[in-house]
Amino acid sequence: MKKTIISLLVFCIFATSLFAEKLDLAIKYMGISAVKVQMIDNGKQITTHAKSTGLASIVAQLHNYYISEYDGNYLPKSYKKIIKQKDYLEDRITFYDREEGIAIRNDAILQEKSDYKIHQESRDFFAALYQLRFIPELDSGYLWLDANKLLWRAKYNFLRKESIKTVLGRKKALVVELNFEKISTADKSNTDILTNNLVDENKNLIFWISDDEKRLPLKAKFTMKPFAVVWELLNYEE
Repeated sequence: MKKTIISLLVFCIFATSLFAEKLDLAIKYMGISAVKVQMIDNGKQITTHAKSTGLASIVAQLHNYYISEYDGNYLPKSYKKIIKQKDYLEDRITFYDREEGIAIRNDAILQEKSDYKIHQESRDFFAALYQLRFIPELDSGYLWLDANKLLWRAKYNFLRKESIKTVLGRKKALVVELNFEKISTADKSNTDILTNNLVDENKNLIFWISDDEKRLPLKAKFTMKPFAVVWELLNYEE
């Protein structure tokens, strides 16, 4: 089983490396890099790899893969998660049947299969991020998120334009704020700390997206106490 998973991940990374956009980001807490994230989009699939670094590997060990296979407008057909955290493991794949309005999730560890209702525009977190990047006129609107079987509505609002310092030099950016509303009535369950913690009705998420045709995610800030979590772009290749 372990060899099969490794082979699948190697194949996905190799396949997505051809004619692909690659983003390298750092997640920082109190100014210290805690997690390195690499996102590769080949036009059909987004592969995200997140790994804790430095002291963060001791406190909150994390080595996760997220694979979103999508149709046009970053609408997922399937979403696979392989999660290896200090006290939590997950190996699941979700298939989206939009005609029936349901998602079917297979859990390889628990050997369970389940289904649940979705919105026609339901996306995983990473597919929703790419969709947000390329909305032609960023004013205000809604994204629909599937967060571990729960339906969330994320309202985005364009705040302003500003110039910020980045690894690519000073860039003009569109500043967009996301606020979250849980539509499902069920409680949140334990899952990966990278994506599940980003949807919270008491917190918001602010993105700085480059004001050009590439619409790069230059920076993000997740407001939480006592200190915000900041995502910063480290490198961009295509």
